[in-house]
Amino acid sequence: MVRLTLHHLMRKRGISAYALSRGTGLSYPSAYRLSRPAGTFGRLHAETLERLWTMLAHGQGTMLNASRLASGLAVSVPTVFRYVDLLVDLLLVRRLPPFHTNTGKRLVKSPKLYVRDSGIVHALLGIEDANELAGHPVVGSSWEGFAIENLLAAAPERTAARSAWKSVRRTGSRSGEVTM
Repeated sequence: MVRLTLHHLMRKRGISAYALSRGTGLSYPSAYRLSRPAGTFGRLHAETLERLWTMLAHGQGTMLNASRLASGLAVSVPTVFRYVDLLVDLLLVRRLPPFHTNTGKRLVKSPKLYVRDSGIVHALLGIEDANELAGHPVVGSSWEGFAIENLLAAAPERTAARSAWKSVRRTGSRSGEVTM
């Protein structure tokens, strides 16, 4: 059996990380990390990753609070950022940038994180049917993530997540109404 990694395929076909980023719409740092040989992400512990998944499911659609995640996982804040970057690079988690910045106060807003597949969120939270979902606190943010993913899937090619986020949030609507 032949096992090729993305790194080997890119090297064999002469594709650079820059070309990968331009062709796929990934940011250059993400494409660079994906194009490196295996092991450049460091050691990823299965237990820590499972706890991170559960914490992300409970915090579906909330702003990234890396220090809270780090204390819950007993790892450092840079490690949390590395794990979240990996999940974003693997297209399992969507990181939405803040809607606006406050340059006058030099306030840096955190991005919102969404597990891209609402089925994974429900499985991690032990939600088995619509009745359980209706009574769970994550129902609104789960629907919001589902709506965002479907809107972005229907959007034309090369549409940035930020512009789609602005069009969803422009009227201050939450998950009940979406204006385009």
